[in-house]
Amino acid sequence: AYVESISNANCIGMVKLMGRHCGHITLNSTIAASFVDICLLPEMDIDLEKVLAHTLVLMKQKGHAVIVVAEGCGDTIVSSSGGETDAGGNKRLA
Repeated sequence: AYVESISNANCIGMVKLMGRHCGHITLNSTIAASFVDICLLPEMDIDLEKVLAHTLVLMKQKGHAVIVVAEGCGDTIVSSSGGETDAGGNKRLA
């Protein structure tokens, strides 16, 4: 993602890592890779406006950004559909 983001002007490299309910894999990967600009975890209450504002600042300052997202962080942004679950027992997203 880093190489892709620096290859062109104004690029964002985004990586989704496993971690529907727990973001420890994503967090440790972010710590190990020193070039990650934003890390989103399911344990966080994500304010999308703040994330977008910070991304804009990064794009103006550096011209690129790397964002790492745990797959479950969308649960805090997207509301669930009445507590239904999928075939695997995971909460179904709207």
